[in-house]
Parts: sequence; C-alpha cells; structure tokens
Amino acid sequence: MKKLSELSLRSITIIQSIVALIISLIFQFIIPLAWQPLDAFEWGNLIHHGDEGTNVIIFSVSQWYFSFSISWHLRRDNKYINNFLVYSIPGLSSIVFIEFFFYGLYYDYIHLITLATALYIIAKKGDSLIPKHVIPNFIFVTIWLFSVYFLRLAYFNSPLVDYFLRWVITSVANFGIWCVIVIMQRKRVKRNRNSSKF
Repeated sequence: MKKLSELSLRSITIIQSIVALIISLIFQFIIPLAWQPLDAFEWGNLIHHGDEGTNVIIFSVSQWYFSFSISWHLRRDNKYINNFLVYSIPGLSSIVFIEFFFYGLYYDYIHLITLATALYIIAKKGDSLIPKHVIPNFIFVTIWLFSVYFLRLAYFNSPLVDYFLRWVITSVANFGIWCVIVIMQRKRVKRNRNSSKF
C-alpha cells in the first residue's frame, strides 16, 4: 500500500477533501453548536443546531477553512488546499481582531487554528502558492458567501449592506495577499536564476 507521500497530488487532494468533509459533518451532526466559540458567545451556551437565526455550520466558509486546515497536515505542500487557505487570512484576521479586542474571546479555535495555518503557509510554503489561483478562488468563495446568505443558511443575520461592505474589504485585502504572493514568486525566480549561474 502506498504511503501518503507517494500518492499523486490528485489522489491526496481527494483524500484531504474527504477528511475535511468528515470533519464538517461531525461538527454539523455530532458536536454541539455550543462548542462553536463565536456562536456560543453571540447566542449563549444553550444554543442548538437548527435554532432560529443560527448558522447551518456545514454551510459556513469558516467551518470548511477549519476542516481543511486540519486535513492540510496530511500533505502540507498541496497547492490546491494551500491556495484556498491562504486567502482566508483577511477575513479570519478581522474576526479574530474583533474577538480579541471587542469581545474578549480568546479561545475561538475554529478561527485561530485556521489563521495560524494560513499564516504558516504564506511564511513557509510560498513555493506552493500560485498567483493565478486567486481568480477561481475569488469567484468560488464569492458565490458561496452570497448563496448561503440569500438562502439563509449562514451569515444572514447581518444587514445586506454590512455584509456587502465586509465582502468588498475582504476582497481588496485578498488582492493584497495576491500581491505578496506575486512578489514572493518573483524573488524566488530571481534567486533560482542567480543560483543557476554558479
């Protein structure tokens, strides 16, 4: 039987996606909603899945970012998952900032683990980041965010204007992430050219 490191990128991506799906299903159907720190803070510890006004966890982008940040450990240089997670930095940073400085919520593992993973990727796994992935990632996440909003599956408690403004700000910040990736790639190419001369 092949080791995970010997599998093709396509095969390991499928495995990591299945693991992420299992984690998301566990959080939706087994783990109580009160174990979601931000939801518990906003609604109280007596909240349950399906309560009026609460997110359907499996449809929230944050849950899938978290699930993939766990399955990411199976293969840390997977360019597809890395490019998906790295663009979570602006949105997660804003959530963690609000939690820390306005809510006094310091233990939201759902957002903290994902943010730490994404920051590690951009700092240590720059070789796996591909600038052209920003467009499909942007389109995919945008469709996801507005679909769950209008279908009232997640995030629908925010006024549409506020939700839209947050999306604009996050999108602009993600353009900044893209610029960082482009600069990193150019430096890497330049470094490789210089090393090849010797």
